[in-house]
Amino acid sequence: MGAQAETAVKDVVVWTKHVHGDRRVTARLQSLKGGEDLELVVDGVRGLWRKMADGVDGRPTSGLRPVGRMQTFWKELYASRRGETVVIELPGDEVADAPLIYPADPDPKVRAEALQALLTAGGGHSCGERWTRDELYDR
Repeated sequence: MGAQAETAVKDVVVWTKHVHGDRRVTARLQSLKGGEDLELVVDGVRGLWRKMADGVDGRPTSGLRPVGRMQTFWKELYASRRGETVVIELPGDEVADAPLIYPADPDPKVRAEALQALLTAGGGHSCGERWTRDELYDR
């Protein structure tokens, strides 16, 4: 089993902003380029989805269109279960390609150590010279 998330059946396409759950799924969907294909398991059915092309002004479009037999499946799902939530899953082979997501709440000890290192590090410059914050900002 791969990484799972959920989305509501709201449209004839899946919008990445409506996918919630495992952040690896949303990150993988958002990392797709316009026209790129991806296999997904939606409500237990594995099939091909294609990221919508970028807009004419160059802005990316966050929708995924079903391709081939998934078109028929999603169309039937949209007609019969509109508004319901379905599971979207990255197949196991796709999970390995999913972008790495750092946890939102790291271990408190690690967080405290990182904060302390940041506070005691002082200023610096790429040439290796070190300054205090007061020296950098003429205080």
